[in-house]
Amino acid sequence: MSARATLRHTLRVAVLASVTLLGACASGSAATSGKRPLTPAQLAAQDGGIPPYTKADVAFMQGMISHHAQAVTMSSFADPNRASSEVRVLAGRITVAQTDEIAFMKTWLSKRKQTVPAGDMEAMAHAHHAGMDMSSMGGGGSSGMMPGMLTTAQMDTLKTAKGPAFDWYFLTFMIQHHRGAIGMVDELMSAKGAANDDDVFKFVSDVVADQSTEIDRMELMLKSRPRP
Repeated sequence: MSARATLRHTLRVAVLASVTLLGACASGSAATSGKRPLTPAQLAAQDGGIPPYTKADVAFMQGMISHHAQAVTMSSFADPNRASSEVRVLAGRITVAQTDEIAFMKTWLSKRKQTVPAGDMEAMAHAHHAGMDMSSMGGGGSSGMMPGMLTTAQMDTLKTAKGPAFDWYFLTFMIQHHRGAIGMVDELMSAKGAANDDDVFKFVSDVVADQSTEIDRMELMLKSRPRP
């Protein structure tokens, strides 16, 4: 079984275990009240056709929008900072993928009438220059920065580095950033009832699979580049 298949299987087992537990609780409650438990479709119908979701799902989506936005900002430095062609291609792929995912997360939150962070480069740049805690943009209410997020000093270093130095810092910082995103998924999956929404489950599965693959690729790229 490939690493990606193993990952998807592990996440699926976690979600199915949560669904089984919720189903057992619902059945027990129904037996006590004498009513038949509602099916997932009936539960969704009660909420305007939207599958059940948790506060943890919402906080994750809000936080990940800002997390992705910083990765897009980081990638925007590649061309003006004379990155190598290999790094420019990687930065372009990250920009396209994470911009699309930001749009998905905004739509997901909007449909559920939840607060939608700005999640754009302009907002991130403002927060960076103002020295703001980036986690405050996610709406999760947690103190401290989200896992993997670059500090103001790291962003300044990346923004001013040129050529081979930029390549090294970009790869090093993006590996840190990707690992943080995977950590956020791990935290979500440990929350009770989280990621039972099929869209959320598919999204987090893709985040872990895609970013794990990119980490492996960036680590290989980094080996051939001396530290500035």
